[in-house]
Amino acid sequence: MGPIVGTREFIGMLTRRGPVMAALLVVCVLVALAQALALPRAYESIAVLQVQPTVLSGGVDSGDTATRLRTIEQRIMARSNVLDMIDRFAMYDDTPLSEDEKVAQFRQDVRINFVSGVTAAAGSTEEVSAIQVTAQTGTAANSANLANDIIDQIQTGNLRERDQRLNELIGTLETQDERAVEAIASVEADLAAFRAENVDRMPENLEFLAAEQTRLEGQRTELIRTLQALERERLGLEIGTSEVGRQEPLAQQLRILEVDLAQARRTLAPDHPEVLRLQTQIDALRDGGDQQLPVGQSRQIDLIRQQEESLQLELQAIDRRLPLIASHVAGIPQVSEMLSDYTRRLAALEIPRMAIAERLSRARLDQSLVTSDYGQQMILLESATEAEYPLSSGRRRVAMLGVIMGLGLALMSGFLLEVRRPVLRTQAMVTKYLGVAPIAAIPYRPTAREQVMERVRSATSIVILLAGVVAAVVMFLNR
Repeated sequence: MGPIVGTREFIGMLTRRGPVMAALLVVCVLVALAQALALPRAYESIAVLQVQPTVLSGGVDSGDTATRLRTIEQRIMARSNVLDMIDRFAMYDDTPLSEDEKVAQFRQDVRINFVSGVTAAAGSTEEVSAIQVTAQTGTAANSANLANDIIDQIQTGNLRERDQRLNELIGTLETQDERAVEAIASVEADLAAFRAENVDRMPENLEFLAAEQTRLEGQRTELIRTLQALERERLGLEIGTSEVGRQEPLAQQLRILEVDLAQARRTLAPDHPEVLRLQTQIDALRDGGDQQLPVGQSRQIDLIRQQEESLQLELQAIDRRLPLIASHVAGIPQVSEMLSDYTRRLAALEIPRMAIAERLSRARLDQSLVTSDYGQQMILLESATEAEYPLSSGRRRVAMLGVIMGLGLALMSGFLLEVRRPVLRTQAMVTKYLGVAPIAAIPYRPTAREQVMERVRSATSIVILLAGVVAAVVMFLNR
């Protein structure tokens, strides 16, 4: 402690250096008090909003509450909305802050905290069970009104966001459903056109075509047999075997030519020169030999020929139909493969379309339930009220630091002044610093002038301290 080795020396130092120490103490305290009073008063209000879980099983009203609320928080804390709230509640009007600084200060003064709920199972999405809004402003009314206004914005934004998401989801699903229906209708139209083009080659016609082919082949065999029988009968009539027992040379020639003609027709085209030559010879013999046949026999021969022509037409129709049947049967595997491809395409379109239809049905059900207030609800548990007392905002801390700093500087200044002019005033100090015990000690008797100076210093210290107290009171009253 240097020259201060006891309580008496310490009190003496306070008496001798009182004005300087009092001045330093008062200055430090007043500066700290001015700084503390310069800090803005802050009132804090808290509002609590409870998020009730939804009864819906799916959709946008379930499972994404945290995401939706985060989106709402971002919109509330957006620059334009923050500036609007600052203007409406007349915040920071008495501060020289710029717009950017006001926005930054607002985001520090206003906090939106989400309280997580207990998850139903491990790995499930974390839900929000409550929302706490804390607002700090310069007045109690402003802080309460601001917190309640933000709660209203959260509730309104949640309803608007939920309805918007439901409408967007339903609109998107309806558009996807329409596209899926159009795609399915297009494939079904192509399938119908393909069936119309290949109606005879459908796999379900295979049994019918096989039966028809077997029936026509049997009819063809019977027709050939019938034609052969009619030909024999006609030839018999022409050569007279039925009525005349002898063969005539003309009839014999006619029979041979007709047999040759019948064989030629089976192998050659109708306009073939050989066929035409045989037909010409038969017509020539017939024109010359008809006069030798009886009228009844000639008439019978004509009827047989008409019957032969009718049967030939039936045979030709069968001959045309059988290759078509064979072609249809041969094309059935290819048609069946194409039908399978159409079926796969329809199945590939039907499965996602059914999923879309199911999601659309659930979304519409959610919308109807939300409209009936069965969806997720937000209940105001605690509205913000005006705070009775302001927050310390660091004022007390700044003032205490100023007082402590003032005391430290005052004591340090007194010590420094004492060290600058060291004086051995007691026997203990002489013994300590000189190492020699004094033989005798005579008490110091201050002169009248020194006594007056001591009283003046004490009075000055008291005046300085009183002036500091008055200045502090004035500063409090002015705030």
